[in-house]
Amino acid sequence: MPSSYSHNSLKTFEQCPRRFKFQYVEKVSMPSRVSADTYLGNAVHQALHRLYERVGDGVLWPLPEFLAFYDAEWEKPERREIAVPKEYMTVDDYIRNGRTMLETYYKRFEPFQDGTLLGVEHDLSTSIPNTNFRIKGRIDRLWKRRDGVVEICDYKTGGNLPRGGRDPKFWFQMGLYHWLVKENFPQFGAIELVQYYLKLDEVIPYRMSEEELDLIAGQTRNLIIDTIQAGRLDAFPTQEGYWCDYCDYFSLCPAKRHQLILDAEAGKTDGREKSTAESASQLAERFLRVDKQKKEVEAEHEAVKQDLIQMARELGMDKIQGTGGGSVSVKLTREEKFPTKSNDPEGYASMSSLVRQFHLDTCLTLDVRALAEMYHKERLSDDQRTKLSQFVRVVEGSRVTPKHKKSDEDEDAG
Repeated sequence: MPSSYSHNSLKTFEQCPRRFKFQYVEKVSMPSRVSADTYLGNAVHQALHRLYERVGDGVLWPLPEFLAFYDAEWEKPERREIAVPKEYMTVDDYIRNGRTMLETYYKRFEPFQDGTLLGVEHDLSTSIPNTNFRIKGRIDRLWKRRDGVVEICDYKTGGNLPRGGRDPKFWFQMGLYHWLVKENFPQFGAIELVQYYLKLDEVIPYRMSEEELDLIAGQTRNLIIDTIQAGRLDAFPTQEGYWCDYCDYFSLCPAKRHQLILDAEAGKTDGREKSTAESASQLAERFLRVDKQKKEVEAEHEAVKQDLIQMARELGMDKIQGTGGGSVSVKLTREEKFPTKSNDPEGYASMSSLVRQFHLDTCLTLDVRALAEMYHKERLSDDQRTKLSQFVRVVEGSRVTPKHKKSDEDEDAG
């Protein structure tokens, strides 16, 4: 597991634990694959970085030279690796959009003399309270305004505007930056968080309270503990979303592998891989059909589900495509569970006695769920965890979720 975390790594874990494992635990090396959106963001950030470096030295970079630098960023060799996710756009469209953003920003804030530059692309880190881990972040621009307020500035090139500072996509990232700045520069007084949405020419400011910063610290610690728990159990399930289109590990993903095999083997009549893939598709299709009839054939439904779980386990897949366009998601999970009165009366009695010795008042009922929460979130002492660990058993679970292809009738109704 990593020894330090960032907003990006924690966001990756929240979005898709399996991608987190690929990137930060196994550190799998993949061929370079940069999306046009990512390249645009990097090029714009580099241009603004250089602009404010000059501002810090008392030099105003002329707009034509500023834009020429931005254009040159797109001429680097990496451009050959750019993937454009939107069919109706080209790389030239992205270049033009970036120029418009920078020109609009330049004309709005020229001559950039409303404050003092404290840093650009500023790397900061601090320790997580009560852990051996650190959190790190890179501040796009640290700026002290003439009124004495320190601005933590972050540039965005996307088109989704947050609904104010309380919006989760603003609050957690910018709160982490505030925490980092506060820990590294305790002499700073008033601090304001500001996101510049360049595409929309909008500025989102927000001032965070001490209570909110405490919540940020607690949320960060809990997320890190969740990653440690996932590492201990080797439980990193896939979670699909819009981020799949930008994922470097698409070809390795258990949720995508089956469809990739079907696509690669389309039209071929031989090969064991194809036979296995087609068998999985047929099994997935059978499950989808049975799922629609489960009220009448519950017994068959459960039997097919178990067959599908075994197939997914053997193939190392957690998403299997059906032959008719649908798919089945198979999630194999592992959990640490304490004994209960029903499944292990003796173990439950022994554990209850130990809990009383620890004076864990919230668990004296004995509330196994409350105890598991304290155990998983590492809210116990090392001695308590060691003694309680003898009762913990790793239990495998599964969740099979059908996704039916919409029928013509469904589409007409919609």
